[in-house]
Amino acid sequence: MPYKRYKNTDKLIAKWKIRATCKQYYDVFLWEDQKSFDENTNDNEPEEAAGCVNYAPTMLLVSQDGTITKKCFPKKIGEVHFIKDKWNTEIVAHELCHALIGRFRMNKSPKLCDMVMQTDEAEEEICYEFGRWFDQVYRRLWKENPL
Repeated sequence: MPYKRYKNTDKLIAKWKIRATCKQYYDVFLWEDQKSFDENTNDNEPEEAAGCVNYAPTMLLVSQDGTITKKCFPKKIGEVHFIKDKWNTEIVAHELCHALIGRFRMNKSPKLCDMVMQTDEAEEEICYEFGRWFDQVYRRLWKENPL
């Protein structure tokens, strides 16, 4: 589900970026409470989710005969959202795994098949990127909201 373009940031504690090696990025949000999280994210059951990823829409260029001629991927891949006092190691890893999968959908390099087949250094590149993301997000969440 795409992210909400306009947000009520009255109860936003922190917002920052995590960058992919491909020059694309995710915005990361930490919300004050469940209500502000629910109001500013999509595709969650109210009062249930403790974190989520909402993706950026993909633009399709379509020819006059209706065939897709090109997919345009934005620099912002999407958004990762957390709630004060509800995040933990499992939730951070879970949401960043969704973010990584979204990165594969929106990026050409490295290709998912290259990572699975261990072509060149594709697997290492992705593992290091995921490690950087996890470290950055977990440390920043801990700084903003020590549990």
